[in-house]
Amino acid sequence: MTADTARLRTLMADAVEVGVRHVESGGIPFVGLLVADDGWVSDPGVNLVRETGDPTAHAEITAMRDAVQARGRSGLRGVTLLATGEPCALCYRVAAHHGIAAVCFAVSRDTAAEWGFDYRAGYAADDTDRSPLAATAQHLPVERGLVPFTRYRDLHRSEHTTRS
Repeated sequence: MTADTARLRTLMADAVEVGVRHVESGGIPFVGLLVADDGWVSDPGVNLVRETGDPTAHAEITAMRDAVQARGRSGLRGVTLLATGEPCALCYRVAAHHGIAAVCFAVSRDTAAEWGFDYRAGYAADDTDRSPLAATAQHLPVERGLVPFTRYRDLHRSEHTTRS
């Protein structure tokens, strides 16, 4: 990890609150945030797939795109990626390709699946778990980590019950 755990936990808690607000404005409960050793912290990236129709506009990728604009192409090298939900296979690949050093997540892929966001099949499709970045990713739970997911379910309960 490129930053101390207490600082990462505080930043993760802040990202979770961004996720709650994003859900309440109609979004999906995923937020990405980048942290560098020099003290730099990116703006939070939120999942914009629904809003934009861009299937790659995942929270982590949105944060990385913004960070490249702010810091240049090499600005991702060596940073830590915080994600409110464990990154999917695509996000792990993009992060690894751009030199991100570490990943921490508040909610695991299995817990996200329990709350209606099951993207686990992608991991097996491309051997994501064999990548060093995914293999060393750390669960960094925070007190309100599940709130964006529970809030999403509460706001979309009728959609979920009519699909079953």
